[in-house]
Amino acid sequence: MRADILRTAIYSLAAVAIPQAVLASDAPVPNVASAVSVTILSSNLANGATVGEWGLSAFVEVDGYCVLFDAGRHSDTVLRNAKALDVDLSCVTDVVLSHFHFDHTTGLLPILMELRQRNPDAIRRVHVASGFFASRRIINGSDDAERNQMIALRERFESLGVSFVEHDGPAEILPSVWVTGSVARQHPERNYGGTLEVQLDGEWVEDSVPDSQGLTIVTPQGHIVLLGCGHSGVVNALEHVRSEIAELPIHALMGGLHLFAASDEVLGWTGDRLREIGVEHLMAGHCTGVEPLFRLRSALNLSRRTAVVGAVGSQFVLGEGIRPTAIAM
Repeated sequence: MRADILRTAIYSLAAVAIPQAVLASDAPVPNVASAVSVTILSSNLANGATVGEWGLSAFVEVDGYCVLFDAGRHSDTVLRNAKALDVDLSCVTDVVLSHFHFDHTTGLLPILMELRQRNPDAIRRVHVASGFFASRRIINGSDDAERNQMIALRERFESLGVSFVEHDGPAEILPSVWVTGSVARQHPERNYGGTLEVQLDGEWVEDSVPDSQGLTIVTPQGHIVLLGCGHSGVVNALEHVRSEIAELPIHALMGGLHLFAASDEVLGWTGDRLREIGVEHLMAGHCTGVEPLFRLRSALNLSRRTAVVGAVGSQFVLGEGIRPTAIAM
């Protein structure tokens, strides 16, 4: 089938699935994906030949495009797990980094060097949100040592032909694939540690991780959302996605939600808000925490088929749902 005919058919199907409220608005109908799969390559839980770590990375395939979301903590984790899972990363052209923290960025340079040996055009663009390259220091620390490793690494990446694209707000980086850019924080979700200061507009302030961003894929069933740690707050992030990109259901939510140390009150509030938003599938790992994941499963009235720990090797496939690993079933 010719590509233009196929795309027209996809748009027609999407128009049927997208709520009339969206179609009736002044906003144009967004590009809509027809084939999507997300594979977790770095997270805390792993089994078999894969390895776990305190980090996150996911391989995203959308209608023939390949995107890497975050790059893990250690230099070899993503590459080792990709090999164990028979995942070929050489097609990756774009990387989305959810924020500057080392457990999401350290693996990127080794991944780039490995993939360039197989595909000279691999990883040409890295998408970050505003504030990603801002200077950081420890609050009340004994020195002003730089705590943002990406500042020093930027020149090395750019010497290898990588362009960093900084996003103030939502942007479509590939057809149907969006980054949120910096997320508006309508609710006082405190999903960050409070140990660092960031320099913004010449002033040192508590680092709320303003560069925290997510990725979403627009599909006929709704958004497929990935968060790195959700330092903006998961409720803030999902409301941002629906209000600023497309007012569609949240078909799936994946990645890290930074709720591992959340209080019962915070977990209750978050579960109530996510139930109101209407999350249909939940595959969260890394800094989410196992107990918080189960609490959210209950609050959202989901099941073991629709809410699992996002272990290494877990997948979400559009039209099928979650493919959990044996250890996360």
